[in-house]
Amino acid sequence: MAYKITKGNRRVMVTKQLISDALLKLLEVKNIEKITITELCETAHVNRSTFYHHYTSQYDVLTEIEDEKVEDIKEMLQKIDPKKSFTVREQLEAILNYLKENRSAFLLFMNSKFILQDFSEKLFNLTLRQEFTEEYAPKELSPEQKELWRNFYQGGYYYLIYTWLESDSSATSSDVADLICNFLPMRKQ
Repeated sequence: MAYKITKGNRRVMVTKQLISDALLKLLEVKNIEKITITELCETAHVNRSTFYHHYTSQYDVLTEIEDEKVEDIKEMLQKIDPKKSFTVREQLEAILNYLKENRSAFLLFMNSKFILQDFSEKLFNLTLRQEFTEEYAPKELSPEQKELWRNFYQGGYYYLIYTWLESDSSATSSDVADLICNFLPMRKQ
């Protein structure tokens, strides 16, 4: 169903964009935990009641930005070539290219302790969720141990990407995709 943009909808979209942009600007100089609603509203040039009409905290704004970024990645993957079946490695490389192209924005919210678990899981699930199903987990592990095993790979995947982006490494997206695939405990794709 197409969403009709009306004058009221446009105003909401502009207000939310102002708040998102303000939060990203503030994240350049401080952690999310140190950003106040007052400071966020002043930077966005919106009043507190307008802010609270759309959000309950600065964390809600950050989560919305995160969700938008994940949706952007999903859309980017769908546009590549819908007729072609991509391997895990090809999907990883496409995602890494996108992250590298949008490096500064991703680093801003990847730096937040608040985002780490949630965004890490969303990013991991875009490509590797199916690869870490029961068939790849060591059979002797209990369900709790299997969850820890999956979290270990998820954390490593996320941190590898984060440090690659943060260091502005000369390694290409292809190099990093190969590295990640070499760590996978499954048949190579």
